[in-house]
Amino acid sequence: MSTENKTKPGEYSLEEYLESLSEKRRHEAGILIEIMKNITSESPVLWGPSIIGFGSYHYKYESGREGDMPILGFSPRKSQITIYFNEGFDRYVGLLSELGKYKTSFSCLYVNKLPDIDIKILEKMLTESYKLYAKKESKPKSVEEYIKAIPTQAKEKFNELRNLILQHYDLEEVLSYGIIGYKVRSGKTAFYISGWKDHLAIYPMPKDSEFNEELKPYISGKATMWIDLDEDLPKDFIIKIAGYLIEKVS
Repeated sequence: MSTENKTKPGEYSLEEYLESLSEKRRHEAGILIEIMKNITSESPVLWGPSIIGFGSYHYKYESGREGDMPILGFSPRKSQITIYFNEGFDRYVGLLSELGKYKTSFSCLYVNKLPDIDIKILEKMLTESYKLYAKKESKPKSVEEYIKAIPTQAKEKFNELRNLILQHYDLEEVLSYGIIGYKVRSGKTAFYISGWKDHLAIYPMPKDSEFNEELKPYISGKATMWIDLDEDLPKDFIIKIAGYLIEKVS
């Protein structure tokens, strides 16, 4: 029987957590947030009550324990700042010799305050760490792996989109072109969906004039429906578009 990691994103408010910190810690947290944002191109998300994370990866141990964790993350606690390196520190021996004043455990780098360390050296370590895990997560081999690789901030809305489609139509979900496609019974793929750090996408879009006006607020590129994460799903319109695309290939 597998056990699941209890540390999950999105259950706590990052803004409220930052406000609860001392002015000094809040300033240091801001510096680390900017560094990790620049490395990952991800927005910060609070995992559990005190871990500020960027991106996500899925792990599964031989014991059966599995779950998701941020690729980069830190916790600006009162006594010290904890910066997470899930791979450990064997590969960073040379950089650690130049880092400054710190302590480590198996996967945690402990710093009393940021002026104690060389920020440029830390940035090099974080960049290497991110590349290591981003490479592992870059090529999903199944629908399940693709869903797990969806950026944290898009997961909830992406699942809402999937459920909407599957509740209204009898379709087969497949991994195609590195994203999720929906096949009809004829074996043809009617359309595709994808999830990104700032939007969801559905494609291809019909070029028929009857949809032009409704598509205008969402169209991106030549044939992609773009839905920002801060917008509600236009459910009725999505169902109508999906039905049309399914009919075209059935």
